[in-house]
Amino acid sequence: MSHFRSFLSKRCIDRKEEMQLVVYLVYSVMIIFGMPLHFGFGLIDQEGFLLRTISFVEWLCCFVFLALYLSRRMHLKTTFFWLSVCLQFAVGLSIVLIAVMARPENLISSQKLLTVNGILSLFNILMVCMGLVPNASTVIMALFTLFTGVAYVICPQIMLSQFVLLFFYSMLGVWGYSLLMHHLFRSTSREINDYKMFQDGVLNMFHMSKAEAISLIRLSREAGRVDGIDDQVLENLSERTRNNLIALGAYLQNERRDKMVDLSTIFPQLSPSELEVARLILKNMPLKEIAVATGKSLSNVGTVRGNIRKKLGLRPDDDLRNYLLSIVPSQTNY
Repeated sequence: MSHFRSFLSKRCIDRKEEMQLVVYLVYSVMIIFGMPLHFGFGLIDQEGFLLRTISFVEWLCCFVFLALYLSRRMHLKTTFFWLSVCLQFAVGLSIVLIAVMARPENLISSQKLLTVNGILSLFNILMVCMGLVPNASTVIMALFTLFTGVAYVICPQIMLSQFVLLFFYSMLGVWGYSLLMHHLFRSTSREINDYKMFQDGVLNMFHMSKAEAISLIRLSREAGRVDGIDDQVLENLSERTRNNLIALGAYLQNERRDKMVDLSTIFPQLSPSELEVARLILKNMPLKEIAVATGKSLSNVGTVRGNIRKKLGLRPDDDLRNYLLSIVPSQTNY
């Protein structure tokens, strides 16, 4: 089993191609061991040299396509497609020959032969449907319809058999199902590709690996647990990511304080302009950034800052931000 898995991994690029390869191999093995039952041992009730020759050609085609694939001269989808088309073409020729050779005295035998070829056609379209081979089911359905139509023109008596109609409607249903599956698979593939591109874009944006992102999500979920954060998960984060998280935590802490605090109720003596500057000072923004954020000049911000100190009664050696922090948390239980 391990050797087979190794064979699949070397030959396929994704799960879909692995599935196609498995179906193709099963398909080929069934043809290789099934066709000799007709042309070699005569166990399948098909008469005539031409019909046996067609079965032999189908058997040889299977070997040729398998060799071309194993030697990497043909892609899997191409090999699967042309094998199924060649098989259906041969089955169609057999149906036409059966109609040509049909006589009133051998109608029952001819209907048996048509049943065998109907089973082969149904098997063919089922395999390409399982293998999700693009356009193969449509070509097979078209060939089956074409050759059965020609056979009907030649001998309507045997082509009106209930078994022929049953196989036709069965193949029609499988063909419709195949088209629906291809449509759904293409839609799903586009969604998966879009999600993968989004995921890769997010990871590249934050310069993180997938393992780091998963660890970060786990840490976020475990942050509120009583038993604390899993240290082993924390070890998966790089030093760069940890530093980014520290900076993000500090920013979020300031944002939280900014949202929870109504400075106008704590410092009613300050004007709206002074309250705005005080809020930015709490965020630890330097005077230059405060000037940009408020649209004031640097000297104007300095004047407002001095007015705040005077109204709060601070001494020259008192730090304004530390004083604000000492008042704000006590008022908000932060």
